[in-house]
Amino acid sequence: MKWIIKIIENRPYKITCLWNDNIIRTIDLEGFLKTAARDPNNSYSQLLNENRFSEVQCDGSTLFWENGITMNDIDGNTYPAALDIDPDVLFDMTINAPSFKKRRKETIV
Repeated sequence: MKWIIKIIENRPYKITCLWNDNIIRTIDLEGFLKTAARDPNNSYSQLLNENRFSEVQCDGSTLFWENGITMNDIDGNTYPAALDIDPDVLFDMTINAPSFKKRRKETIV
């Protein structure tokens, strides 16, 4: 399993990160975000705004944006929560990275 240790560089729709294998890779989120934007209710569509995209943070395992979604607790109270993306999904979006499906298949064999 891959995870992100820290962000090295952030530019519109591309984030360069240090991964847990000590390799620096760039994640290209443009296609992902453009697909998400087809549905204006998709939480990720807000990230096509470059200012919002630039607010990305790393928690030592993945990337997230504060207050990107709202959640309801058991009592029905609504509160803001972070919008994140699974690190394996992000790894598959890195430029020149082997796909997760291929890595998983190699592990199973």
